[in-house]
Amino acid sequence: MAAPSMATRITRMFGCRYPIVLPGMSWISDARLVAAVSNAGGVGLLATGPLSPNMTRGAIKEIRRLTDEPFGIGCTLMMPGARENAKVALEEEVPIINISLGKGEWIAERAKMYGGKILATVTNARHAKSAIDS
Repeated sequence: MAAPSMATRITRMFGCRYPIVLPGMSWISDARLVAAVSNAGGVGLLATGPLSPNMTRGAIKEIRRLTDEPFGIGCTLMMPGARENAKVALEEEVPIINISLGKGEWIAERAKMYGGKILATVTNARHAKSAIDS
């Protein structure tokens, strides 16, 4: 018997059963945890901050091996290597990219080309308006 689900803006936008999003927490949100959360009906986000581009690509492939459910990556744009990891996510057509602390218009434009979704994490109202406008 399938688990009951909820209909919310988050579930409709991301195609998940529950409005639960695992944030990309460095050293914690690895491929196994991301897949487990997605398999349980939420959305897991891979922490890419501590990963090299090759490690990010490998983790994305591992997540896909472990789940067919929606997942994403977290990309803190002010971190070293973030741009390179975002490019990997775009090349791999990751369904959801969570951007924070930087200008991510170029990511949003490329993700939109394959149907990817952007989740923007902001720290103040001005940044929220900028995220909405992009």
